[in-house]
Amino acid sequence: MIDVVSHNGIRLCDGVSRRRMLQVGGLSPLGLTWPMLCQARGTQPAAAGTQATFGRAKRVIMLFMWGGPAHQDTWDLKPDGPAKLRGEFLPIATRTPGMHISEHFPRIAAQSDKLAIIRSVGQEDNNHSTGAHAGLTGRRHEVKAENFGARDTDFPHYGSVLSKLRPASGGLPSFVSLPDVIATTNGTITPGQFAGILGRRYDSFHITDHPDEAEFSISTLKFPQGLNNQRMRRRRGLLEQIDGAARLADRSGAAQSLGAFYQQALDMVLSSTARQAFDLSRVSDEERNRYGWHTFGQSTLLARRLIEAGVQLVTVYWHREKKTVDSSWDTHALNFQELRNRLMPSVDRPIAALLQDLEDRGLLDETLVVWNSEFGRTPKINGNAGRDHWGPCNSVVMAGGGVPGGQVFGASDAAAAYPARDKVTQDDIAATMYHLLGFEPETLVHDRLGRPFPVALGQPIQRLLGNQATPPSIPTPPPLPVRIATAPFKQMLIHRGGRFVCCNFGSDAGEQEWKLTGWSQPNQKAGILFRETENDPALLKYTGHYDPHFDFSHIAFRLARPLTAEKLKLSLNGTLIPIKTTNAMASPRTVWQIELPLGMIKASKAFELAVGVKGWPVRDFALLGDPIRDLHLAQLES
Repeated sequence: MIDVVSHNGIRLCDGVSRRRMLQVGGLSPLGLTWPMLCQARGTQPAAAGTQATFGRAKRVIMLFMWGGPAHQDTWDLKPDGPAKLRGEFLPIATRTPGMHISEHFPRIAAQSDKLAIIRSVGQEDNNHSTGAHAGLTGRRHEVKAENFGARDTDFPHYGSVLSKLRPASGGLPSFVSLPDVIATTNGTITPGQFAGILGRRYDSFHITDHPDEAEFSISTLKFPQGLNNQRMRRRRGLLEQIDGAARLADRSGAAQSLGAFYQQALDMVLSSTARQAFDLSRVSDEERNRYGWHTFGQSTLLARRLIEAGVQLVTVYWHREKKTVDSSWDTHALNFQELRNRLMPSVDRPIAALLQDLEDRGLLDETLVVWNSEFGRTPKINGNAGRDHWGPCNSVVMAGGGVPGGQVFGASDAAAAYPARDKVTQDDIAATMYHLLGFEPETLVHDRLGRPFPVALGQPIQRLLGNQATPPSIPTPPPLPVRIATAPFKQMLIHRGGRFVCCNFGSDAGEQEWKLTGWSQPNQKAGILFRETENDPALLKYTGHYDPHFDFSHIAFRLARPLTAEKLKLSLNGTLIPIKTTNAMASPRTVWQIELPLGMIKASKAFELAVGVKGWPVRDFALLGDPIRDLHLAQLES
């Protein structure tokens, strides 16, 4: 007897199963051959050797760029597109002929032989909530809306599915997320981050502290005061006895899930491997600096350490500087300023370091790295110098884990608005990831009620897996125009990863978006401006696009030499800024940071700062989202 129902794992055409074949088998009398069917589906027969990629990925690092990066300014630039749409950035060549990416990814460009860029991802969904669910689970949400919370009916995150299908051992969780639980601006928790239908026992071990903070630690991995490892093990034995007795009673599924969740946390407390992996104090300053001394950089470094220790999937979410301030990739305003100064430098350094480290450690071939997000951004630049939500086209990037590098799959049209060929969806991204992890799309997971669900509804991208997505044969971009070197103070601000607007005094480029009134001419030798009087304050007026939504919290002056700030007087748009007078004001220093009253910037429609102080030789001024840390000030001085 020939079994044509089972063995659904055997795939025949771009991942089409035998079960799917039965559905179309009756078409052969009409003259529709199997290759013709494949062509009708927009695919090609599976490339020889793609089965070698099945199950190659033993671990995954997901880099989820919460907010939705502008694909046309990062991975899919259109230098010859319509002038009003193509943006400010130029493409640069990479080490892979035909693969060109943004000029603000120079370090990633040097790792292009490891990258597979998918430029034809379309979801038709412009919502953060549902777009994130699709990107984190590979499933469209049943709701098409914004600002609704995560539910236990959501499809599970990739990590939760992996936790169920391939549970970890040795005290480490299968699935870790950091450094935030992502939420929309009003605080609504985004769906897709959790186990959903599988139950809370398969939720991630979620770290909600930022690993770049000096006091960073995983409190759940610390022994309570007065307890050592032996005493904790005795307590676990007691807990197991109590739990065993409790199971004699009728307990709900939710309680059972919570019990397993707490047991996992306790296992981690008892695991020295887990505690060491989380301990970044063991990492040299040089290595930490390669990843960038900011939240995303140190989170990426921690993700690498966790997968080295045995965690199977780590999701690094892009974070917010403040919970209610939009500091994500959601660049409705100041798209190019935000990408150039903050967002792109903050991922260029750590992603390049991650890929190089994985290769050097022999881990890249079995570690899948995925860049994903909710959606792309509009071709049209809006009135706030920003780009808005755009679901029809986006880019997803993969590296390692069996994915051949140096590839570009699919293409968008001249405006990067719609896929021009080889459109795929997040369903297909999911099927490709599960293929690499060793699971066919038809692999079933069962929810808390025992109902079966296939892990993916799409099909693996076979041409990508078969190393057939050759980059286009296009001319190498011309060298970038020679630009004035970025001032050291601004370089430091970029490296720290926080939001800022900067004025470098004495430089046409540095003063480009500022109007300076009442300042003396620059000292040509020192390249600085002096403020000579205090009775007639000097003015600093920002003339660029000003968006008070960002709610800057501090201002900073960098001086040519250490001076006191005892007599400093400041006012914003005519309103006096209260300055906390302390003994420290009498101590000379080079960089002075002044905290602004909460909400003062958000209440402003413009930025004009009056500065009253005598004899200050000011080199640089900055408006900051948060204060500069001592470690970054030390880097500036060195």
